[in-house]
Amino acid sequence: MNITDLEMTQATIEIYGGFICLMLAVIIKINGHERKSWKFLKWMFVSVAVNFYAEACAYIFRGNTDRLSIALTRLSNFLVFFMNIVLLFLFMRYMYNLLQEKGLSPHGIFQKVVNTCVVLETLVLVGNLFTGWMYYFDASNYYHRNTGWYIYTALDLVCVLTTGAMSICYRKSVRKPMFAALLFYSYMPVMAIIMQTLIYGISITNIGIFLAAVLMLIAYLREWSTTGKIKEKQRIAVEMIVLFIIMTISMSASMISCIISIDRISSKNSKSNSMLIAHMVSERIEGEFIKPVIVAETMANDYSLKEYMKRGGEEFAESVEEEMATYLESIRDGFGYQMVFAVSDLSKAYYTYNGISKYVDPENDEHDIWYRSFWEEGRHYDLDVDTDEASHWKLSVFINTEILDEDGKALGVCGVGVEMTALQEILRQYEQEYDIKINLIDHTGLIQVDSVEERIERDYLELDLDKVGSDEFYYEDDGKVSHMVRYLENLGWYLVIEDQNPNRISVVEIITPSIIIFLTGLMMMGIVFFVISIRERKTALELQLRHEKSVTDDMTGLLNRRAYEEDCTKTLETGSVSKKTVIMMDLNGLKNVNDTYGHMAGDELIIGAAKCIRTALGQYGKVYRIGGDEFVALLECNRSQLDDAIRTLNHMAKNWKGTFEGELFIAKGIVVAKEHEDMTFDEIKELSDKRMYEDKEEYYIKTGRER
Repeated sequence: MNITDLEMTQATIEIYGGFICLMLAVIIKINGHERKSWKFLKWMFVSVAVNFYAEACAYIFRGNTDRLSIALTRLSNFLVFFMNIVLLFLFMRYMYNLLQEKGLSPHGIFQKVVNTCVVLETLVLVGNLFTGWMYYFDASNYYHRNTGWYIYTALDLVCVLTTGAMSICYRKSVRKPMFAALLFYSYMPVMAIIMQTLIYGISITNIGIFLAAVLMLIAYLREWSTTGKIKEKQRIAVEMIVLFIIMTISMSASMISCIISIDRISSKNSKSNSMLIAHMVSERIEGEFIKPVIVAETMANDYSLKEYMKRGGEEFAESVEEEMATYLESIRDGFGYQMVFAVSDLSKAYYTYNGISKYVDPENDEHDIWYRSFWEEGRHYDLDVDTDEASHWKLSVFINTEILDEDGKALGVCGVGVEMTALQEILRQYEQEYDIKINLIDHTGLIQVDSVEERIERDYLELDLDKVGSDEFYYEDDGKVSHMVRYLENLGWYLVIEDQNPNRISVVEIITPSIIIFLTGLMMMGIVFFVISIRERKTALELQLRHEKSVTDDMTGLLNRRAYEEDCTKTLETGSVSKKTVIMMDLNGLKNVNDTYGHMAGDELIIGAAKCIRTALGQYGKVYRIGGDEFVALLECNRSQLDDAIRTLNHMAKNWKGTFEGELFIAKGIVVAKEHEDMTFDEIKELSDKRMYEDKEEYYIKTGRER
């Protein structure tokens, strides 16, 4: 590759930026939101990520004249300009939906201007494929601007200035932090584009877009963190971002420190050189077991799997065979393991993705002794080398994990199997590269993992393991061969590295694997992090549903009357009445809908109203269904937030469409406790109920409809 240090730095920044943008998009996705504006925000981050990766690819492959580099450079540059157009379109749609959710009807001129510019930019870009008048490549495969680039950039500026003007026009309809974020997102790219025009050779536009997008997300998280549930989502999202950034910086610093250290100790003694290699091998081997261990522990904590394990008998085991097979198959396909299993302690059924493979018999079948040994050792999980009966008797390392109920009672064992050949390939790679021998042994010295399969669980290594700890390698040198031994506490095995040629070191050879390990670790970190986050969220939701079932209305998913009465009692006990805003709500015309279309239509109307109420008011407090079509909300917000929420509710109700009935009218009685400090809480609720009936009466008078 013909790439300078400056270009490599730029490409690295682009790759990191793209990875972070994808993580932000996933955060928005897994913390799902019903508003369309959030969906457009998610796709904006995806677009920025694609833009980052395309530009990084352009930097990496430009200046190289082979066919692949030429093709990738041209494709990457086209994607950079095309995704910029997509981003402008998405931002305008995002702005429109945001304002509509506030109950406004934005002027169409803004959208027309942006749409016109987007079409013209697309024509300029597509035309460049045949003319090269926007940009072109020289004989050395380097990118150069042409006259059309300035036209494209001018149209770009018109678009961002238009969206900025739109945010200014409607600034009073959004809160100040969000307005600042929108304005920054509109005008930050303007400054970047101007700088990009003056500074040729370094991409600045994407950096500006990325910083502005992150600021917008922060503003949204701040706005989205009012209620308990929302706070939890916001906390998880922020923790994911912060943890990823910290881990990325830490890994980068570790890699740089490693390279500097290698350079400094290149002339030191054999022990230092050998120990350095040993640490690298140890980190890689432990890293290979991180993912399967996490997958096995995630399975063991899965609520649905525990439910299957709580009931015994072969009859029940066979009745859930198909469901268990589907569940295990999803784990296999999702993570790429050849073997995924679960064993019920009651029925002794051994489930795989093919169904019940067998019924384990630890007392009489030698292949099932592992099950008894596992429980006798009392470990939360362990590693066991055995042949895989369900996969042509392939030698594998099984990660066995205990499944316990809420009281700590054993329900069974689950886990995954990692083929020995995959581990052996890693060992061979290091053995050939560094002229060393690597073994994993148990506490008796019996070899558990070796690059030579015939030695596994047959040969022993005679070593003094009493001197070995888990914090650091124990080093032993007899003058000809050095042994480095370390106890891997997470695996329960000892790592043994034998170095027969300890007096050599190559900085270049060691730096290259370090970079590969770093990039692989970064990818694995992201994948594992996503898996953990998604699985934890699923488990948390299941536990939450179980916990809140007694206080949840089955039809609408809102809190029920019991929850409402409990929260009213808590409000009185905590003396927080003055912070509350009470909104009593009732549907207009429900009886007429039931009489005309039937109760199915009435239920649809109630469910539709609940969805609108929850979306509009839920971010400021709790909403309840306390009767047939009676709803109430207990909120904690200021007058500006309240007006914003009511506008949103009215907008959603007005635009609601059902299968049977196309209209939704919600009567409301609103009382802000601060405005009635002389009233008790019961009097405030009575006043809210009274105002709701007045609103209902006004509706029937205006429409001329009968109750």
